[in-house]
Amino acid sequence: MIFSGTTEGRKLSEMLSEDGIRHFVCVASEYGNDVMSTESLAKVHIGKMDSDEMREFLAGEKFGKGDVIVDATHPYASAVSRNIKEAAAVTYSTVYRITRGGADSADSAIRYASIEDFAHSIDATEGNILLTTGTNTLAGYCKNVSEATLARTFVRVLPAKESMEICHDLGVESSHIIAMQGPFSEGMNRAVMEEFSIRHMLTKDSGEAGGFAEKIAAARDLGVTVHMIERPYEEDGSDICEVYEKITGHSYKRHISITLAGAGMGSAGAMTDDVRNAITAADAVFSSGRILGGITAKRKFEMYDATSIASVLEKNTDIRSAVVLFSGDTGFYSGAGPAREKLCQLVPDADIQTLPGISSVSYLASKLGETYNDAVITSIHGRNTEADIKRLVSRIIRNRKTFALMSGDEDVRTVCSNLKDICPDMTVCIGQNLSYEDEKITKLSCADASKYESEGIITVLFINETPDTGYRS
Repeated sequence: MIFSGTTEGRKLSEMLSEDGIRHFVCVASEYGNDVMSTESLAKVHIGKMDSDEMREFLAGEKFGKGDVIVDATHPYASAVSRNIKEAAAVTYSTVYRITRGGADSADSAIRYASIEDFAHSIDATEGNILLTTGTNTLAGYCKNVSEATLARTFVRVLPAKESMEICHDLGVESSHIIAMQGPFSEGMNRAVMEEFSIRHMLTKDSGEAGGFAEKIAAARDLGVTVHMIERPYEEDGSDICEVYEKITGHSYKRHISITLAGAGMGSAGAMTDDVRNAITAADAVFSSGRILGGITAKRKFEMYDATSIASVLEKNTDIRSAVVLFSGDTGFYSGAGPAREKLCQLVPDADIQTLPGISSVSYLASKLGETYNDAVITSIHGRNTEADIKRLVSRIIRNRKTFALMSGDEDVRTVCSNLKDICPDMTVCIGQNLSYEDEKITKLSCADASKYESEGIITVLFINETPDTGYRS
């Protein structure tokens, strides 16, 4: 029997279901049932219960010695945990408590023993307030702050009918209710705080699984003051994998899928539907900051190094599916190939698949109305030594069309300076910030291109109408 109410409770149910183990899950609301996996082997009980009701329920399901009860409720639900212990004691069942690690990134937070203490204190401040502590504490807040303070308060709650009704009953304006399912990435937290001009944020010490670090990081970046209600008490327990091992007698072998995907040039419109759907379904997305800034995901990590990704996956056992985004196409001068090889070594049990993207070459060719099946395609991006430049110049001279990825305008000037006297009639088509609003495609002579100045990664098409097939550098 799992008394759930946290991500860990839902994940433990999924882990047991993967092993074909039938079990019970108790959730407080319909929303708790809605987020359960459709493939779960759990029999779900919906509704809050006190100690007596729990005892009756356990007796009805014939729980006794040798059976297992798991307390996977929230760290702040101390009354519920007490009820579970009291009810379980009558059945002589074994009780395991799943615990979360505490805060280690909120040294500057202003701490309070209760929501009432915070409410009395926040009245003396200025600026908008964001509550991220859920509806269980909302009454204690609304009944102890002034009307003026309530008017500058925004609350983030679960997207459930019950949550909305509680907010309305306590006088929270509809426009101040943010109904979303967490945990949230740092980017999402930052977006909410910026959108509502938040100056103060109240949080609980919800631990890593509750997205605590991401909230703190976003607040710190924006200069938002962090207020935190401390945990009611320190408790003993185990993490989710340890509880799983105690129940089953063996270590958990996580089933994880990793998708290496091409994000195209960078804009959302240039991303394929397959990649977009993979991002939506993933528990976490890894990439560069530039790419992550344009997408919405459950959790985002600014990294694409395979070793760092493997470390995050090992630490965050709740991540079952991940997407690693690379610019352009995964098969065209991409980091996807080396990443796949490394991840196969570091995460040997993972199911790794690859999704292609739209390369800058195919995009630029379409914009110019050119084909690229009859072109030489190469790159000196990140490898523009004198020998690399010499090889590229030789290719351009010998071929009618040459597409080349370049690190920036200096590469363009260097290459074209070497070509302007040899191929004075050559057309140089320079594509920059492709797919973005400030996209720029310029056609120049070789002489003019030797003076080209601009910023950013560049894709260039060299059109040489009189190639010298016998040229040797």
